Amino acid sequence: HRDADPTPATTGNVSKLIKKFFKGVATTPSIYESCMYTNSPDENPVLDRHPQFNNIIIGAGFSGHGFKLSPVIGKILYELALELSPSYDLTPFRVERFKSLKSAL
Repeated sequence: HRDADPTPATTGNVSKLIKKFFKGVATTPSIYESCMYTNSPDENPVLDRHPQFNNIIIGAGFSGHGFKLSPVIGKILYELALELSPSYDLTPFRVERFKSLKSAL
């Protein structure tokens, strides 16, 4: 998903803040970027091994929350990669929860 395109109101507000707090910096953006993030069908991340290829570890679909969860996600993916027992119950995050969907993951 991508956030909405910038509006004149949004860019105007940002320009005012730049002018106030960053003296001498151009207030007109040279480019516009929006945030891109992924969602899973149930809006919960997938933390699991690939169902067919055991050497592939999946950590995806964080719907924009991955950064703030990165310490625990890193630990979980590390444990999966080294074939250790996960520190947390990963049942709600297993890829198999999507078996009923027509599209394959």
